[in-house]
Amino acid sequence: MSKVPSDSERLSKVSKAIDDSILDASEKDLREEFAEEGEDFDKAVAHIDTAIERAKARVARMKFERAKNEAKAYREESNVTPLNLDKARQRLVGMRSGDLADNMMAARKGGKLSDRDEAGIVDDLARLQALEDEAEEKGEE
Repeated sequence: MSKVPSDSERLSKVSKAIDDSILDASEKDLREEFAEEGEDFDKAVAHIDTAIERAKARVARMKFERAKNEAKAYREESNVTPLNLDKARQRLVGMRSGDLADNMMAARKGGKLSDRDEAGIVDDLARLQALEDEAEEKGEE
């Protein structure tokens, strides 16, 4: 015995058949149907194209907004450790006053550190200090 399809199943089949007939129709057939109804085919196509472009723009704005929110949330996460450049600069001064002062000259120049070299060392020391502080907070060392 076969099962009698429900009303929603029958409606779904009719809807699919209508969709398929529209999708399978040639441009010529569609133009003829529009003409029979007294409608302008090109105007309808332009209207649909405009609707599609608006939908694409809306989706693009939504994606952009979501990306902005995700980037903001990422930046606000507490796992970012700020660098303390002043503390690093003091550490560099301490290193210069000790026995390491002669070893700190720029190897490629054989002379004193340039401002750029010094800024690089200060940045490295600040990053090192941040890592040390983070390890200390976690109880590592």
